[in-house]
Formats: sequence, C-alpha cells, structure tokens
Amino acid sequence: MNKNTKVKLISFSGRQSAEQKIHAENDYWKLIGEIGVVVDETRNSYGRLLVLFDSDLDGFGVANHNPVKHSLWIMPEDLEIVP
Repeated sequence: MNKNTKVKLISFSGRQSAEQKIHAENDYWKLIGEIGVVVDETRNSYGRLLVLFDSDLDGFGVANHNPVKHSLWIMPEDLEIVP
C-alpha cells in the first residue's frame, strides 16, 4: 500500500476478536471498522504498516505510543482500501 492510502481496519492480527480475555488497553479489536491513512509505505520488521487513524485512539482506551499520535502498526492483511 502506498503512503496516504485511505484504509479501513477489517480485522486485527488476522482475527475478528481476541482469542482470550485481554486487558482493555490491548483490545485493538474495538477499532475494527475505523478509518485511517497509511503514514508510510515502509513496513516495520514485522511487516506492518503505520496507520494514522481518523479517530482519537485514547477514546477507545487502547495503548498507542507510536511516533505519530493515534497511529498503530497494522498488518496489511487487516486493512481494506477505502475508495
């Protein structure tokens, strides 16, 4: 995916929900359906893209401590391009 591509989160880590009970700050599945843009097409060492979400991630109660506020490293397979 190219930089500035508009995307929607359709899953997280390839799943629609967590496999087990997790702490609220790690429940990124709450973000499924949220829209964002790819910050850079360069992937991290795990093959993930940095996505800047339109929503305030603090409002979802999830940890987001990446270089760009309200961004998360997401697997490309968890994203759908939004026209």
